[in-house]
Amino acid sequence: HTCFFRFCRLANPRTPYAKLTRRARCGMIGRTGGILMRKMLALDLDGTTFGVRTQLSEANRRALLAAKRAGTAVCFVTGRKSVEPISHLCALADYFVLNNGGTVVAAPDMEQLYTTLVERSDMLRLIDFCLSQDSAILHLISGDYWGVNRITPGVLRQREEFEGTPVVYRGADDLPFETLDGFVVSENYGPVREFIERKGLRLTCAVTNATSMDVMPEGVNKWRGTAYVAAREGIAHENIVAAGNYYNDLELIRGA
Repeated sequence: HTCFFRFCRLANPRTPYAKLTRRARCGMIGRTGGILMRKMLALDLDGTTFGVRTQLSEANRRALLAAKRAGTAVCFVTGRKSVEPISHLCALADYFVLNNGGTVVAAPDMEQLYTTLVERSDMLRLIDFCLSQDSAILHLISGDYWGVNRITPGVLRQREEFEGTPVVYRGADDLPFETLDGFVVSENYGPVREFIERKGLRLTCAVTNATSMDVMPEGVNKWRGTAYVAAREGIAHENIVAAGNYYNDLELIRGA
């Protein structure tokens, strides 16, 4: 919370944003050689910006509003695949970087600027491997579809997290899509990561908590999506403040 408020105080509160020149509006906070340089907050959500589940504390809400009023670009960077469960943040956000950097959406119109999809051949090989063993759960999530290779008590406990009811797939023919933007592996992700590395699949793995791992197309990470937003907004990397709480946030924090 403290870093949010300190960040906001860098702006001059006596200068109305609407009265700035176009050049100044392009870079709002902090001065270098008399030119205003815009800044950006790149914030992980679960475990960082959020408290319990998707609850945003009043202190964080006020800090984010103050940052936006000061001209700071607010970018939420998450492993979540959809904006829908976090739509209550739309008024606070300029961008959402989803799927650990694989998709970027611009607020408030929710325009998708880009997305990165898994090669179908890699998807098929990973599905076949997970169907052949019984130690890991491979979650396939696209739109309203949530498929798993088998049902376990752990999967049933995730119904609230994924906001749906899982269906069991037996092969690629059961899927309502040709490919997707990534996977979630739970319960025992070690063998899956080893298989991806050993077979040279064009996939990237990111551990997101003690029992889960996200799998994305090769080269995808949170910093990649954040750097795309920064380039679009003309924000220098040294003017980005990033915050996260787990291994999938490392590239983000190192890059900022």
